[in-house]
Amino acid sequence: MFIAFRLPAFSRSQRKNLLSTDRFFFFDLGVRHAAAEAPLEMAAVLGNPGPVFEQWVGIELWKRLKYLGAGRLHYFRTKGGAEVDFIIERQSSLTPVEVKWTEKPTMHDARHLMGFLDEHARQAKQGFIVCRCRHPLRLHDKIMALPWFCL
Repeated sequence: MFIAFRLPAFSRSQRKNLLSTDRFFFFDLGVRHAAAEAPLEMAAVLGNPGPVFEQWVGIELWKRLKYLGAGRLHYFRTKGGAEVDFIIERQSSLTPVEVKWTEKPTMHDARHLMGFLDEHARQAKQGFIVCRCRHPLRLHDKIMALPWFCL
């Protein structure tokens, strides 16, 4: 029916990939809300906007990669609980992306990005936080915060 896509976990180990659960994204946030039986009210979204914002960013990244015809989208989670919302894999490079419902991102918001960048230093040179800031902000030499409208 082509109403959703799967987001596989990122791992260099085939064994770990087989043990990781894919995430599931609907192509349309309205379908997501209907499947969750969310009431048709703005308050339903504003009560917890982070997951909706994260899903929207994931949809946009996935669509752009499909449009380009190159690259794959993953998510990353460790046993210790560290998570990076999206990993863009293109050719031999990795780009971690964290999504935050904030107007003022800090390095605390980037802590899992930094861990991923340190662990995959040969392939991942820079990470991004997609958020509600007014303009791009350099948080670190390896971390850039981008407003959602820059996607």
